[in-house]
Amino acid sequence: MSEGVYATGRTRDLVTAIDRMILILTRHWLLVVYAFLGLYIGLAALAPLLMAVNAGGLGQAIYRFYSFQCHQLPQRSYYLFGQMGAIQTYSLDQVLAQGGDPNNLRAFIGNPEMGFKLAIAHRLTAMHTALFLGGLLWGLFGRRLPRLGTLGYLLFVLPMALDGGSHMVSEVTRLGFRESNGWAVWLTGGLAAAPFYVGTTIGTLNWLLRTFTGTLAGLGTAWFIFPYLAEGFGDIRRQLEIRLR
Repeated sequence: MSEGVYATGRTRDLVTAIDRMILILTRHWLLVVYAFLGLYIGLAALAPLLMAVNAGGLGQAIYRFYSFQCHQLPQRSYYLFGQMGAIQTYSLDQVLAQGGDPNNLRAFIGNPEMGFKLAIAHRLTAMHTALFLGGLLWGLFGRRLPRLGTLGYLLFVLPMALDGGSHMVSEVTRLGFRESNGWAVWLTGGLAAAPFYVGTTIGTLNWLLRTFTGTLAGLGTAWFIFPYLAEGFGDIRRQLEIRLR
């Protein structure tokens, strides 16, 4: 056998091996996507755990990785592994009282007494958790549902865009209308206590809106994108099964 024929045979074997690996991926793509989404949430929660067990170098590396995707403001984040236990949230005043720098708030990650913040804030926590759970639900029941069209998907993400966009405008222009939420006081007739309208901790209006809109966007994304993934991986699988016969 000449060297050229031998090389061609090895190349063919390599291509076949790659095709078989891709075929396995197309048959189990749901598990791969679930693992990726779970890893995204898991790493965000691993950061405070690493800080709590004095593995600060690794924890800080995770915070830096997520810093490109999230503002990581401490008054808009969940805290884990504090002395009070469970999941905690803190107001801006509490963060500043614990040494947070008002000129660099995102750098504050917490302390052993308060606990340490997740690497992503309330809205992204809700959105990615809902995306993960929505993916699981789609795997169980989604094939029985009609496809979510583009307009339907926009309706799922529009509330998050309005909520997040209004916060950005409020902060950039320094008008502060999302800090006072006077519009909500007017709509509700001031039925709730004042801290409900101006706070960011669990149970406040801003927290509720971030959680609701993030959850809605995550569920809508799962419903919208998973059918396309199923269709795309299915097409690739059928092509490879024919090629590998």
